[in-house]
Amino acid sequence: MTSYKPTRVFSPALPLVVALCAFGILAGALWVQHQSNPPCPLCILQRMAYLGMLAFALIAAGLAAAGQVAASRLSLLLGALGGLAGLGVAGRHVWLVWHPGQTCGLDPLAATINNWSITHWVPWMFRADGLCADVPSILGVSLPLWSALGFILLTTLLLLSMRGVKRR
Repeated sequence: MTSYKPTRVFSPALPLVVALCAFGILAGALWVQHQSNPPCPLCILQRMAYLGMLAFALIAAGLAAAGQVAASRLSLLLGALGGLAGLGVAGRHVWLVWHPGQTCGLDPLAATINNWSITHWVPWMFRADGLCADVPSILGVSLPLWSALGFILLTTLLLLSMRGVKRR
């Protein structure tokens, strides 16, 4: 009789999947933007959170491949915290869409974001020119709600991949 040896479901490659998904989400956001839908301040903050998740997932994958378990887990945790922050922003954005009388508008947050150095370096990605309640829908679901679902999924994958980091 052969003994059953359980294998780990998650591998250090899972953060690469998260990074690829975050990259796809950012590319999709830029595509929607270039369809005459300028991003609002909350959209820009969500993009930054996805960018943080992408960066920390790539760092974690590299550290996991090098056998740096503690550093990889820390990077995964930082990526997951970025995802939770993005989820908070996306939740606020969903609320604004569901309550059209409220709006973030081109308020001081937009002015602050538009004066950041990164906005001057990459204005096509980080310049906030839109209104928060004026968002397109994909398959009948608003973009902020899709974003919130993306944050939930990717944050969950990052947290689950923390269990799968092991030494070679």
